Formats: sequence, C-alpha cells, structure tokens
Amino acid sequence: MTDTQRHSIRTTVIRIGDLIFLDSFSGLVPAKVTEYATRGELAVLVTATRGAYRRGEHTTFTPSGCVPRGHVRVRCGQFRIFGAWTFDGLREEFQPRWA
Repeated sequence: MTDTQRHSIRTTVIRIGDLIFLDSFSGLVPAKVTEYATRGELAVLVTATRGAYRRGEHTTFTPSGCVPRGHVRVRCGQFRIFGAWTFDGLREEFQPRWA
C-alpha cells in the first residue's frame, strides 16, 4: 500500500523578499522577509498593523514562526496552516524541524 498523503505535501522555499505571516500571540501578522539575522533568526518588515505589531516596523523572528502566505487557508472562520517550507540561504541547523 502506498502512502498517498506523503506525496501530496506542498513544500515551498522562502527567499529574501517573500511575503509571509508571523505566527504570534496577535494572530497571523503579515510581513516580508528582509534578511537573515544572527543566530538563525529572520529580519522581517511588518506590512500591516496587528495587535502589538505596527506597519513599517522592523523585527526579528524565528524561522518556525514564519509561515508562507500560500500555506494559510481559512476554514470555518479559523486559519489553517498546511504543508512544509524551508528558507533559502539559512543554515541547515536553523531550518524548521519539518524541513
């Protein structure tokens, strides 16, 4: 029996300049990857005001908390995150665990 679920997982490579969501206590915050910071974190530019995050603010975030926008769906009024992703140019030890 073949595992059809394994082959249907969508994988994306995130690069500098790609649009993402920050998975935070304020919900999903729209942002853009600007560069790789120290210790495996990403420097991001917040693109919309949500909770404590303000549009135009520069901040750093862990790779496991950054979600590509194409991997988010709304179902029954709730956000669903699916698939797997990696970061181009980020060292292997800092990649998310599912990568």
